[in-house]
Amino acid sequence: MDNLRRLIIDNDTWTNAEGENDGTPFLLRFRPRLQDFIATNKYNSQLTILWRYHSDDSSLMPSNDEMKLMKDVEDALINTLENDIQSVLAFVYTGQNQRKWHWYSSDISETRQRLNKTLSGFDNLPIELSSEHDPEWSEYNAVLEGADDSEY
Repeated sequence: MDNLRRLIIDNDTWTNAEGENDGTPFLLRFRPRLQDFIATNKYNSQLTILWRYHSDDSSLMPSNDEMKLMKDVEDALINTLENDIQSVLAFVYTGQNQRKWHWYSSDISETRQRLNKTLSGFDNLPIELSSEHDPEWSEYNAVLEGADDSEY
């Protein structure tokens, strides 16, 4: 577990990508080096947190105030879920009036309990949760395949 902790705490690397989807911009942030997590065969559940917002302009991106609140929520979740490597945030998509956080969990029930406790410190948030069994990390691998290998 120490090597996993070092991977996301000491040697944490994020890659940022921008693109366009149906004529509107999107932002994608992902951790390109999570293969050691996959190799453990312990992080088999994916939890997606969907935050729907309403953009003030045609970019369909969140306002600065909403971006700050999203960052605060993300930081709180990282502190709670990654502190003991119970879950790991793999990638985040923002665009088209939504932000999606994609987490991989070693115990989805525990992740949901921690998430509920952490989010209770915030006012009512416009989020939806979904989870699925994904031992192959198929969505994460699709992000990596879609990214330019020279980026990482």
